Amino acid sequence: MNKVHEIISKFPASHYILACSAGVDSMVLFHFFLAYKLPFSVAHVNYQLRGEDSEADAQWIRDLCLLHQITCYERTHDLGNQLTLEGGNLQQEARTIRYQFFKELVGQSSDVLIVTAHHQDDQIETFFLHLFRNSGLSGLAGMHELREGILRPFLHISKSEIIDYTQVHGISWREDKSNADFKYQRNAIRLDVIPRLEKLNPSIKAQVLIVQNACYHSYLDVFENAKARAMQWKTQRFIPIMELAEDLALLTETFKLLEIEPRHITSILQLAGADNNKRVNLQHNAMGYQALIKYTDKLYLIDHTPCIDFSFTVESVETLPAQFTTLTFYLDPNHVKAELRLMRGKLRDSFVPVGMNSAKTVNAMLKDKGIPAFQRVDWPVLCIDNQLIGIPGVSLNRAFTPNPSLPSYLKVTFEAC
Repeated sequence: MNKVHEIISKFPASHYILACSAGVDSMVLFHFFLAYKLPFSVAHVNYQLRGEDSEADAQWIRDLCLLHQITCYERTHDLGNQLTLEGGNLQQEARTIRYQFFKELVGQSSDVLIVTAHHQDDQIETFFLHLFRNSGLSGLAGMHELREGILRPFLHISKSEIIDYTQVHGISWREDKSNADFKYQRNAIRLDVIPRLEKLNPSIKAQVLIVQNACYHSYLDVFENAKARAMQWKTQRFIPIMELAEDLALLTETFKLLEIEPRHITSILQLAGADNNKRVNLQHNAMGYQALIKYTDKLYLIDHTPCIDFSFTVESVETLPAQFTTLTFYLDPNHVKAELRLMRGKLRDSFVPVGMNSAKTVNAMLKDKGIPAFQRVDWPVLCIDNQLIGIPGVSLNRAFTPNPSLPSYLKVTFEAC
């Protein structure tokens, strides 16, 4: 267990919060911190999934903390009821609840670390889980000793070493019966897949750790480029199709930074060659993206808000500019006797745009401007009463063009939100 103390010493903190179930890994973690007299408290989440067993686990933790005068933070959440009402993946939802709780406990403290008891065997199981899920380099690279305020000091020790430690120090724990349930993929990997592979190759665990380490260093090389690419896509709100031809590892990590699951990648690559306005729907995206929609040479990122929005300001000016833009309208004050408003749903309405002699629909003008069909629906139009003054970023209604001899004008300036 010397490796454990080395890792903790490498990442000192003023206080540690141990994520504890009542299982063997957590109990060894608890007693290790106790033995080394490190400053710590305990956090326990009761998901109420196993009835009396869940309550007994929580009581075990309370009693242990009371015995050793350790502060215990507890979160109780009826996860079973949540899944019944809202759906979702049990393991993923449990993880979200758990880490949100940890985040609340840490608050704004920069020198407090959450500590988990993930060990080397967990690391190997995680490798296979991510391999099956096509999770990219970051998944295959496994867990880190310290990442985003989570310290994992057991990553370099095996489960057998943990069990040996309990026997030497007389540590008790509670066994979670769900750990033997094959309906959870991690259990099937631990209890079936890995033992079968070990029969074929007794050194498979060691080899996985070597591959995992190589993936980790490759991931570090890719990550910075992926981070820059993800920020670019997020800012411009579309993905240039030509960039989908780049390295698949880079694409995978970029999509993951946008919370787009790797399982969508095949569909996204197919979307690049599909007809305009075809889409790939994105479920449970933490950044709010609902879909990717193909239009010409781009895949547009669509979220819960309108694709385009504008704000505008109005001021009185005495002169007209030498050159006009579509984001600034100059109006005759005599024509503006009511409130100016931005309105949507005007695609079928029409007006004669500046520079033309015949009327065109709003939809046609937006289409001529190269605006995708899915964005046209939400594109706002400046109106007064039932009259269309113009389309921000596109054109002004010729009927509202001011007389150059007027003593003053209303200047309407638009800003894209």
